[in-house]
Amino acid sequence: MLQTIKHSHFKLFLLLIFSITLQSIAQNNNNTIDPYKFLHIIPNPNGTITRIKQYYPVVPPNTSFDLSYSKDTLLNPIKNTWVRTYLPSNLNFTQPVKLPVILYVHGGGFILLSAATPNFDRFCALMANRLSVIVVSVEYRLAPENRLPAAYEDVLDALYWLKDGNDDWVKSYGDVSECVLMGESAGGNIAYNVGLKASSLGDVFNPLIIRGMVLIQPFFGGIDRSGSELRLDKTGALRLVVTDLMWDMSLPIGTNRNYWYCNPFSGDELVPVNRIQELGWRVAVVGCDGDPFFDRQVELVEWLRKQGVIVRGSFSKGHFHGVFVNDYGVAEEFFEFVRSVFSQR
Repeated sequence: MLQTIKHSHFKLFLLLIFSITLQSIAQNNNNTIDPYKFLHIIPNPNGTITRIKQYYPVVPPNTSFDLSYSKDTLLNPIKNTWVRTYLPSNLNFTQPVKLPVILYVHGGGFILLSAATPNFDRFCALMANRLSVIVVSVEYRLAPENRLPAAYEDVLDALYWLKDGNDDWVKSYGDVSECVLMGESAGGNIAYNVGLKASSLGDVFNPLIIRGMVLIQPFFGGIDRSGSELRLDKTGALRLVVTDLMWDMSLPIGTNRNYWYCNPFSGDELVPVNRIQELGWRVAVVGCDGDPFFDRQVELVEWLRKQGVIVRGSFSKGHFHGVFVNDYGVAEEFFEFVRSVFSQR
């Protein structure tokens, strides 16, 4: 059982979450917050940031694991990008069936964390096991060193890598004609924008076929504040001054939060989704009303539905941003929801 798994790096990550929560409580009391200290980063004169390593542990891939095996594979040596692939350990290797493939994109506000961050690593391992899928988690370039659209380009590279079929696990056990894009938080934003781009490229990915997208608490914003952002800014752990800094570091120079990378409803920059509708993709969006981005996620579901896209939203009461990859009970419910969405084709 997952509860029996112990790892010193995972304990360190839990301590990080506890530390951030305590900081939030203390700073809420005096209504001030230093976003750099909150995120454990140091700005450098050349526009880069130093991420204090002790707060951002990573774990290696697993060659013997009771949920899934995993390995790391270089994606682009020039960009220093790679993927971590998960193969469920409960697969019958003597008579294997071809498994669907989930291309997963981690969160971190575009500026932090990794495919090797403990909570993302365990979430992907659990997902591969529970859904009987191959999970390919992308290590994309981070901002501000590499501003958007760098992360979008890296995940698009991962789609081409899957399409080429050079990986032995994917070749032997995967069915790339049953591919789903999935992302959490900033990764949800990336999955959405990469999905829009990929859907417009025609048949270039054959034999890979994308069947849909799963957006877990996707990170979107805008100049005008939403009701949930204002409601949770003084009481939640994720403050607007923090997310504003993430956008300032991530968006192309000279743009603002109404740029379409951030705001999918930004007027003339509105990216069409008609191709997703034509392809019959299924889109799932999950969230909770304890997340400051809740209103934007609900708005996205409603807008996609009006465009004729097959979309399902699942929104719960309470919780917090990041709950789906940090609470294993919530994760199990999420896997059941994903299974229901993609079993109805």
